[in-house]
Amino acid sequence: MVKGWLGKNKRGSLNLSIEAIVIVVIAFVVLGLGLGFVKGQFEQITDTSSSVQTQIAEQIQEDLRRSNNKLSFPSNDLTYETKEEDVQAVGIKNTNDQSKFFKLGFQVNDGTAFVDFEPGVKLTFGSDSAEAEILWDNSAQNLAAGDTQVISFSLVSPSKQGTYLYKAVLEESEDGATWEEYDSTTFFIKTS
Repeated sequence: MVKGWLGKNKRGSLNLSIEAIVIVVIAFVVLGLGLGFVKGQFEQITDTSSSVQTQIAEQIQEDLRRSNNKLSFPSNDLTYETKEEDVQAVGIKNTNDQSKFFKLGFQVNDGTAFVDFEPGVKLTFGSDSAEAEILWDNSAQNLAAGDTQVISFSLVSPSKQGTYLYKAVLEESEDGATWEEYDSTTFFIKTS
């Protein structure tokens, strides 16, 4: 009698082990499908983001070609969460009748004056000691007469809530040594 009871127990253990293995295999399959779905969504979001940025760059260049603007910024009012990161673009156009060098810079008003950003360096400004950052290519760009160029930049919005006045400043030079302001535009960044 003891022998028969042990035999049933072994078969029960074997059935339980097989069921556990099946459950683990099903769990891994479902996990794999879920991860594949999430990866596909991220790839789709990345492709969409790249497509939108390309369209914005094309729109900025088309705006510069049609107009006699020297500097084109997509919006005068940007809204972000504090410390939110975003990529924007600004267009420049050489309206001169000769080739010149151009250099783009950014500034923020600290309440009394505009303060220059250094590419990729956090800037603390204002009475509330807000921090912000902008990363862009600030090297001199040589543009022939009538040529346009779109320069992308990454910004991290201010660390404190409020409305901040920024300025994009475009400088020109004939020789790449002596610079003077060519054009500028202001824009607001609102953080919440």
